[in-house]
This record gives sequence, structure tokens and C-alpha cells, in this order.
Amino acid sequence: MIGQYSLYEWLIFFYIYSFFGWIFESVYVSLRKKRWVNRGFLLGPFLPIYGGGAVMMLFVSEPFKSNLILTYFAGAVGATLLELVTGMVMESIFKVRYWDYSDRKYNYKGYICLKSAVLWGFFTIAMNQAVHPALLRLLAAVPALPLHVVFGIVSVFLVFDIISSVKEALDLRDMLEKMESLREEMLRLRRRADVVIACLDDSWREFVENNPAADKAGEIYKGLEFRYNMLRQRVSELDILNDVQKEDLAELKEWFSTVFRQLERFRSEKLHQGRRRRLKNRILGNPTMTSVRYRFSLEALREKLRESRDENGRED
Repeated sequence: MIGQYSLYEWLIFFYIYSFFGWIFESVYVSLRKKRWVNRGFLLGPFLPIYGGGAVMMLFVSEPFKSNLILTYFAGAVGATLLELVTGMVMESIFKVRYWDYSDRKYNYKGYICLKSAVLWGFFTIAMNQAVHPALLRLLAAVPALPLHVVFGIVSVFLVFDIISSVKEALDLRDMLEKMESLREEMLRLRRRADVVIACLDDSWREFVENNPAADKAGEIYKGLEFRYNMLRQRVSELDILNDVQKEDLAELKEWFSTVFRQLERFRSEKLHQGRRRRLKNRILGNPTMTSVRYRFSLEALREKLRESRDENGRED
């Protein structure tokens, strides 16, 4: 026994509340977005943060069930700590946040906020006073054998779902790392090109100062093409280049070729259709997903997937 329930019973509660949480989140977000959105980290109809939160609220509030005030604070603190630890661990592994409270008042690093903590407390009271007793009555009416069978099927499904979802989340992390690495290389190349062009044309420094360069990958790419063409034009207009300028131009030419090849290879890579669909569901199904480290790359990928979704919608 763990508290007042066995491990088997706690797992059943976790499954059920994860499913209810998925229904609530998916319906809520879908109504706001005016289209169906499959919410959550997993592929299946489960949101473990809700299941874990419900189990945590029931466990920590059990000694205080007769006192609503203590029940409230026990649930608010327990569920908030679970949300904080889960958010920190997931970001440390996957480099993205699947929820972000940074735009809300009194938040802590975007993982938790006062509003959600207050709601967790009220949810704890509702769980103990109404929701959980009703669930216990419902489960008591279900024969043991069918319940065991469903429990086994759901357990197997969840294990495979978790393995698959973790793998896809790691794939997304690796993709963002590659995109960010390429973006940083393009930024370095753009800065180097500005220096070389400024040596060939004094007016270029003023142009760069009056036209701040954007940091989005698409705009960096266009800026690189513009600078590359400018270099070719300046070289063709000059009759004599000193040795230092020749060396810089030769090195820049090699850098341009290397980065452009990497960029085109990355842009031309075709994901397997199933993997592309799952990636789209993972990113677009979590509209609050953010990444402190890969912010620009994640936004670029999200924008690309939105364009793909809109194009498919128009074709349909």
C-alpha cells in the first residue's frame, strides 16, 4: 500500500485522470484555435502532467481531508512542485518547454505561476469532495476482470507511446541543434562579409549601421545572398586587390560555398511522411512550446509547418 491505495489503484487513477486531462486540454485549445488540436507530449489521448497532478493532489491532501484549508494548500504546493520539477527535467533533456507561463504575472522562470498554483488548490478540493468519490463509485461497479484487461492494454500502449514520444522529442532536439548551429554559422559569415565589403567600399559600413540585420534564419539567408552578390560586384569593379584582400575573399568564398551547401542540403531533406506528420502534431499541438536556447530555430520550424498545414488545407 502507498498511502490509502495500492500501486495498482494509483496507476488506474493516473491513467484515468491523464485521459480526462487530455480531453479538457484538447477541447479547450481546439475551441480557442477553432480547429482540432491534439494536445500533449504523448501521441495517444493522455496528458501525464494532469494524471500526475491528480495523483499528487490526492496523495498529499489525504491527511488533511477533513480540513478544507489544509487540503487546499497541500494540493496547491504539491501539484505546483510537481509541475516545476517536471518542466525543469523535460527542458533539460529535450531543450524545449511544453508549457510556458513567462507571460503571466508572478511566474518562476516560466515553469510555474501564481495563477496555476491557486487553481491547483481549488482542483484539489474539487477532487476530494466530488470528482474522486464519483470515480471510486464508478470503478466499484466495474467487474474486476474487465478492469484488469483494460489496465493491461492501456499499460502496454502507454509504454510504447512513451518510448516513441521520447524518441521523437529527442529527434526534434537534434533537429533544432542542427538548425541553430547552421544559423550561428550564417551569422558569423554575415559579419565577416560585412567587414570585407567595408574594406572594399567605405559606404558599406554606413549601410550596415542604418540597416540592422535580422536574426531569423530566412532573413539571414537572404542577407547572405545579397552580400555574396555584392562581393562579386565589388571584385569585378576593382582592378587591383592586395594580398590580404585576396586571402580574405578566397576564404569567404569557401565559407559561402560550405554554408550554402549545408543549408541547401538541410532545406532539401525530405522527412518520412509519418515522421513529418508526428513532428507537426508535436509542435503545432503544443502552441505554448518554447525554447530559450533554440528560440529562432523553433519559431522557423513552427512557421514552416504552419505553411505546410495551410497549403494542405487549401488543396483539400
